[in-house]
Amino acid sequence: MKRYLYLIVAVLFYGCTNQTEKQDVNSSIIALADSYFERTIEFHPEYAYFADIPLDNHAGISSNELHDVKLWENFEDSLYTQLEEINISELTTRKAKITYWFLKEDLESSIAMRVCKRNLWNVDPESGWHSILFMIAQVQPVGTDEYRQQAIARWEKIPDIFETEIRNLKIGLSQGYSMPTDIVNLVLNQLHSILNYEIDESPFMLPAIADGDEEFYSQWKKLISQKILPAVKNYHSFLENEYVSNARNNVSILALPNGEQCYQAYIRKYTTTNKTGNEIFEEGQKNVSKNKVDIETIGKELYNTENFDEIISRINIDTSNYFSSAEEIIATTERLMNKARNESKNWFIKLPAKEVTIKPYDPHEVGSGAYETSAGDKPPYFRVNLTHPEKQQKGKTEVLVFHETYPGHHMQIGLEKEIGDLHPIVKLISFTSYVEGWARYCEQFAEEINLYESKSALITRRAWPSRGMVADPGIHIKGWSKEQALEYMMESGFSEEVALNLYHRSITMPAQLTSYDVGGEEIKALRVVAEQKLGDTFDVKEFHEKVLENGAIPLNALSIIIKQWIEEKMNISAKN
Repeated sequence: MKRYLYLIVAVLFYGCTNQTEKQDVNSSIIALADSYFERTIEFHPEYAYFADIPLDNHAGISSNELHDVKLWENFEDSLYTQLEEINISELTTRKAKITYWFLKEDLESSIAMRVCKRNLWNVDPESGWHSILFMIAQVQPVGTDEYRQQAIARWEKIPDIFETEIRNLKIGLSQGYSMPTDIVNLVLNQLHSILNYEIDESPFMLPAIADGDEEFYSQWKKLISQKILPAVKNYHSFLENEYVSNARNNVSILALPNGEQCYQAYIRKYTTTNKTGNEIFEEGQKNVSKNKVDIETIGKELYNTENFDEIISRINIDTSNYFSSAEEIIATTERLMNKARNESKNWFIKLPAKEVTIKPYDPHEVGSGAYETSAGDKPPYFRVNLTHPEKQQKGKTEVLVFHETYPGHHMQIGLEKEIGDLHPIVKLISFTSYVEGWARYCEQFAEEINLYESKSALITRRAWPSRGMVADPGIHIKGWSKEQALEYMMESGFSEEVALNLYHRSITMPAQLTSYDVGGEEIKALRVVAEQKLGDTFDVKEFHEKVLENGAIPLNALSIIIKQWIEEKMNISAKN
């Protein structure tokens, strides 16, 4: 997880290598993680809101000043130097080993990403500063005089952040770094929408609306109208009048200085592997070809045709595959979710204590469906879209339910929150390839345990998977045009709008699209190894427990854990 923080810090410990010190190596790694956790929260406090970590003060916000970023990098280097002195074979507790793996992967990934100089082209529709402010506005604590003062103190820093962002982008342009033109235009549209809100309806007014105090409302409104919105307007003007005309038209990350190394760093960041783009591309093509063969077989049963394109077309025009009302969406979702939860009891040692609550999107929200983790008193939600039911496919809903709830995201994330003996850095560090890989694995596992109710769902769950492994390196290292990438994505049944969103994600966050199936295929492969080596002693419940018991760990650590478990089981069998 990339962090742009500022600090000057010394990490103090380590001494002789006598027996006493060796016995204390477990506490050494914990002390390193403590230092990392404390300073991350101190200098990047907004992370705490999204990791369900309590804060003592809500006035801080991270810095995007380049000299502060450099100070954080110095801290990372110091921490990593200390980490390298630790021999993992000397770690004797589970907590210490898991902490080591989390910290090592996060530090190595972050250090590798420096070659990209991401701070110099941070025009991002999802994680740019305007988007971060939207998220903070929703969670900014208010309701007391102290909280109100902290909110004002934090938000008064925002204009300087936008000014710094402009300076950083100018430096980026001078050094050959920029975001692709398409993405800049997306951000310009977002900023235009922000600036077009009536002040009382602006999302930035949410803290004052939540607070309810008239005097604070007036004070907050003045802050937003006189400081925040002018800063946003100035940023918009810079992008529109100076930046977009100088942004790159070549969307490949290879167009940037050190582009090849940067793409490899992105692969490491999102997949926690050292696979190359070419390796991912080739593996993805093999998987897609196999999925197409399976789809042709199912399509023969469902539509009496083995032509892949015709099968996908038939699914999209099959009126029986669409909902008729919002009520039907809710009822179907609830039935599928309950069915999946009940059946999961047979395949997992335990289920999360908290159950998922269905929550429709509000009219002003957008989304096709997602899992929202619990935080504080808020339960875990499965968000559903009730607009235009006649355009929502039943088969896609089946896949989505099992991906997002049981046995997918909620099973993994819900259980992770109940693990009591892991270091709190696991709340701050999460690896996409594991989280999304588990959910992708569960799409297949749901079929194994007969959760799907329609053949259209069986086709849908095969149509897209692994295509991200092909499309992303296709765009970045194979020279694919925009039209070629969109056509490949739409071949899976996606609309042009969805395909365009994925295309934009790929050029904004290179390699992110590959993480789902790199992770999913790794979990599937580890299970195959376990089944082959353990034979009749293989227990899928135990396998799932080993995969889930340590939180969202890097794939290389997961591989070590599963292989050690296999060896332990084999040794027990041999003794018996």
